[in-house]
Amino acid sequence: MRLLRLLLALALSALLVAGTVAAVSPYAREVALASRSETADIDLSALDDFAVRSYVYASDGSLLSTLHGPENREPLTLDQVPDTVKQSVLAVEDSDFYFHGGVNLRATARALLENVSAGSIEQGGSTITQQLVKNALLNSDQDLDRKSKEAMLALRLEEELTDEAEAAGAADPKRVAKDRILETYLNTVYFGSGAYGVQAAAEVYWGKSAADLDWAEAAMLAALISNPVGHDPTLNPDAARSARRAALDRLVDVEVLTSEQAQAFASAPLPESRCQVADATSVACGDLTLPPKEDYFAEEVKQLLLNDPSFGLGAEYLDRYNLVFGGGLRIFTTIDPAAQQAAVQAVNDNTPANSIGVTASMVAVEPSTGAVRAMVGGPGFDQFEYNIATHQPGRQTGSSFKTYVLLTALEMGNVPSDSIEGGGSFANPGGVPDPYRISGKGGTLTSVTTASSNGAFVRLGQVVGLDNVIDLAQRLGISSELAPVISLPLGTVETTPIEMASAYSTIANGGIHQPYYFIDRIEDRDGTVLWQRVPNGTRGFSQQTACLATEILEANVKSGTGTRARLSNQDAAGKTGTTEEHSDAWFVGYTPYLSTAVWMGNPNERVPMYSLGGKANFGGTYPAEIWHDFNETYHAGKPPIPFPACETTRSARKVRGPDDPSKAPGSSSSTGSSSSGSGSKRSPTSPSTTATTAPADPGDDEPDVVEPAPTTAAPPTAPPTITLPPPTTSPGRGGGD
Repeated sequence: MRLLRLLLALALSALLVAGTVAAVSPYAREVALASRSETADIDLSALDDFAVRSYVYASDGSLLSTLHGPENREPLTLDQVPDTVKQSVLAVEDSDFYFHGGVNLRATARALLENVSAGSIEQGGSTITQQLVKNALLNSDQDLDRKSKEAMLALRLEEELTDEAEAAGAADPKRVAKDRILETYLNTVYFGSGAYGVQAAAEVYWGKSAADLDWAEAAMLAALISNPVGHDPTLNPDAARSARRAALDRLVDVEVLTSEQAQAFASAPLPESRCQVADATSVACGDLTLPPKEDYFAEEVKQLLLNDPSFGLGAEYLDRYNLVFGGGLRIFTTIDPAAQQAAVQAVNDNTPANSIGVTASMVAVEPSTGAVRAMVGGPGFDQFEYNIATHQPGRQTGSSFKTYVLLTALEMGNVPSDSIEGGGSFANPGGVPDPYRISGKGGTLTSVTTASSNGAFVRLGQVVGLDNVIDLAQRLGISSELAPVISLPLGTVETTPIEMASAYSTIANGGIHQPYYFIDRIEDRDGTVLWQRVPNGTRGFSQQTACLATEILEANVKSGTGTRARLSNQDAAGKTGTTEEHSDAWFVGYTPYLSTAVWMGNPNERVPMYSLGGKANFGGTYPAEIWHDFNETYHAGKPPIPFPACETTRSARKVRGPDDPSKAPGSSSSTGSSSSGSGSKRSPTSPSTTATTAPADPGDDEPDVVEPAPTTAAPPTAPPTITLPPPTTSPGRGGGD
C-alpha cells in the first residue's frame, strides 16, 4: 500500500509539474512584453492598499485607544521583523524565496508529494509571491484559471519590482524586490483571531512586540499561516503543538536550527489566552502595554470622527468609517490622563452606594482653549454606554442656571452690591398656575446668590428680561431649547454637564467663550496633518462682567452654598443646583485653570434623592465634594493664580433692567417691568465703575419652596438611541440651593 501511494504521488507530481509548465508557458512571451507595457503594468500601489489600525492619543502622547475593523494590523518595516520570524516563515512557506523568480515548480511538486503521502494538505505549493498576489489582486478560488493567473502575476510582479529597484539605482535590484514582497507579505498575511501581519499576531497571542518573539513563538506564528483556526494554540493546543513541531523541523531541514535546538523549543509552553489590543481587559497583557478599556471619552472621539464631516475624513459615512478603522490615522486628543484619573477617583470616592442607582458625571474644560481635560460619562462604559456628560437632552440644572441670570444683570450695568426684592406673586398669562407664586428673600446680588434665593432670581429674571437671559446662555454654548417661562431662572431647562462646564469657563476666561472640543489634530499614517483645530473664541460678555460674576461666585464658595468646594491653595468660584425632590444635584465651578461641572442623580429616570448614604443630597454636598476632591488633586503642585480684582467705585442701587428710562451714568441699561419678563434683547456695554461687595448672607443648602412651573415651557427634544434609556423629564418646577 505504501509503495502504491508513493507511485501515485510521483505520477501526480509529474502531472502537476507538466500542467503548471503548460499553464505558464503560453504566457511567457506575453509576460515579458506586458511587463514593459505601461497599460499592462501591475498597480504596485495595490500592494500597500491594506487596512491599518488607527491610534487615539491623550494630550501627553500616551495611547488612549486603538481603532480597527475586522482587520487588526500594524505594519512593520522588514528590518523591524526579527530573524526568528523571517526565517521561520520562509522555512515553512517558501524556503527558496530568494532564489526563484516568483513561481517554484520544484516546491509545488514537493508539496504535492508530501500531501499525498500524508493523506491531507500538509504543505502549500504557492510561493510567498503567489500568496501575496492572490491576497492583493485575486480571489481564493481553487481552480486552474486562478492558479494560472496567480503564476503569471507572480512572475510579472517580481520582474516589475526588480525593474523599479534598478531604475532607482539599487545595487542589488532583485534583492530589493524580494525584500519588498516579503515585507508586504509579513504585514498582510492572516494569523487568526483578527490579527493580520506579524505585529498584530505577536500582540494577540503573546502580548508582546514581534521584535521580541523567540524561535518557539516564531515557529508557532509560521504554523498559523496555513490554518489560522485549526492551529490556534488558544483553541486547539494539540494541533498547534504538532504544527509548531513541523515548523521547527523545517527550520532543521534548512539548517537554521539544530535538532537539539528544535527539540528544546518544541517543549516551550503555548499561549492559553489572547490579548485584544482594542478591547483589553487591563492595561497590561504579557510584556505589552495596552490602552485601557474603551471609555466615554474614546467613544465620544470615535463618534465625532464617524459622524462629523468637518474633520475632512470624507463626505460619506463609509469613507469616514474606512479611514477611521483602516486608514492608520493618528488622532491627538485633549484628554489629560492625570486629570482623568483624578476625576474617576473623585467620583468613585464620593458617590454613595445606593439601591436607587445613583451615579455621577463630570466634565472639566480648560477655559483658555476649550479643551476637554477630563470626562466621566457615568458609572462606567461597560455598565452604561449612554454618556450623561454629553448627550442631550441632559438633566434639569436647578439653581446652577441662575448664573446666566446673574451674568445678564451684570452685563446690563448692575453690580454685586445692587439690590433685588424677593419672591411674590407674578402674572403668568396663558400659563399654569396664574399667578405664579414663589418665595425667597431679597438682598444684594451677592447675598441672593450665596443664599440661592429662588424668589429673588425669579424676580431678577423678570427685571432683566428672560429673552436676554436666553440670548446670553446661547452665546455661551447652551444648545437646549430655552423658553421664556417664569421658572427659567430656577433651572427647569435641561442641559448637559459639558455645556455647563463650557459656559462657566467663559467667566474664567474673561468673557471670551472658547467652544469645548476633544480633538487637537489628525494625521495620516505618514504623519501628514489632515486636520488641525483652529481656535474660534467669541466674546460672550464683557471682561468687567466676568470679573464681577467671579467676585460673587467666589463668595458663594467661601461662605454660601458651595463651601464644600473650597480649595486649600487656589481661588475657586461656582454655583450649586438642586432640582425638585433632589433628583438632580449639581455643582458647577471654575478656577483660572479649569472649569468643571458635576452632576449627580439616577441615570435612567428622575428619582427622589432627599438622602444618600445618610447625608442630605444637595448640589452643595456630594457634587461639591466631588468637585473639590478632583480640583484639589488637579491643582496640587500648580502655582496658585488669584482671580482678578474688580473696580469698585459706584454706590449701590436697585437692580435695573434694559428698559429703565432713568439709567445711571455709565450704565447702558435700566430697570424695566418686574412682571412681564420681556425686554429688548441686546448686549449693552458694562460700566467702568462698581461698588464694594456687600457682606454675603449666611447660605444654607435648603432650597426654597417652588410652586409648579408654567406649563408653557417647550418639551425637551428626543434623545438619541442608546443602549440604556436616557433620563426622562419631570415637570419643570426647578429648585434652589
